[in-house]
Amino acid sequence: MQEIELGSSGLRAPQLGFGCSAILGRSGRTESLRALAAAWDQGIRFFDTARSYGYGESEALLGEFLEGRRDQAVIATKFGILAASQSGWKRLAKAMARKVLAVAPGARSMLQKGAASQFSQNQFTIPVLQLSIEQSLRKLRTDCVDLLFLHAAPRSVLEQDDLLEAMGRLVEAGKVKIAGLSAEPDVIALAVERRIQPLRAMQFPCNVFNLSVAGVAKHSAAGYVWVANHPYGGVARVQRCREILRTMAANRELDPALREKLGALEDRVFADIVLNVILRDTGIQVVIPAMMRVEHIRANVEAVANSRFDDREIAQIRQALVGAAG
Repeated sequence: MQEIELGSSGLRAPQLGFGCSAILGRSGRTESLRALAAAWDQGIRFFDTARSYGYGESEALLGEFLEGRRDQAVIATKFGILAASQSGWKRLAKAMARKVLAVAPGARSMLQKGAASQFSQNQFTIPVLQLSIEQSLRKLRTDCVDLLFLHAAPRSVLEQDDLLEAMGRLVEAGKVKIAGLSAEPDVIALAVERRIQPLRAMQFPCNVFNLSVAGVAKHSAAGYVWVANHPYGGVARVQRCREILRTMAANRELDPALREKLGALEDRVFADIVLNVILRDTGIQVVIPAMMRVEHIRANVEAVANSRFDDREIAQIRQALVGAAG
């Protein structure tokens, strides 16, 4: 995949990143290492993790995997959500939960509710920041993270001048290259409008039905790093998106070449549409799906590296999807 420059950060990476939220959480060690290796072999170099992912252990496995190739990778991590320490019985319960999901995927909702109780959100204090960055550096086996995001931050964080100044000092000290904000679109838009310092990277949920941040990204001052996550938006949005695309394919007024491409709506074609609707002509620089299966990684890489849709077709599809969303 071709690399691009990420804002004015000096960092370069392909536009497809690897989300590490499932590492040592939903996925065990063997499956996680297999997915990381497949992503690396396919040319992915942007890895997005967090202090809380994998119940606090995702960073450690990523650091282990990247040892000896750290200088080739862009690492983004986050702080502000604390994971409860994992005792022996909790680790056993986690392994059991993976087995349950393997045979009963419908149990995911129930298990997610149980897992949520093991995290403490909105932990935006200077002591938490200082402890988190030291833990992140140690587990990632590096002396500097490329991007450090406030994790799932509310609007109120934008008023915490002392915390923001502390993040700025981490940049000055060389422990962090770029400080950023991971939040909902309205919080991102406010931070950019106010030009909150030192925040120069923005991460946000973005799918084909909600491209609100794309307008902010495209028309904001140069220099920001724009990272979209959760591009598929969940099962309901995927189903709705497929329905709209099938309706487009049946529309005889549509260009025949585009109808033919939409007619074969296999997973690879669907990935091509979703990822390029988000990336192309939006100002968004990197998109991060959660992809632990090798076939999904390959399909997403192919979509970004070798799209079957031209710019006009992607614009036409985007207009239909956004219009359907109302």
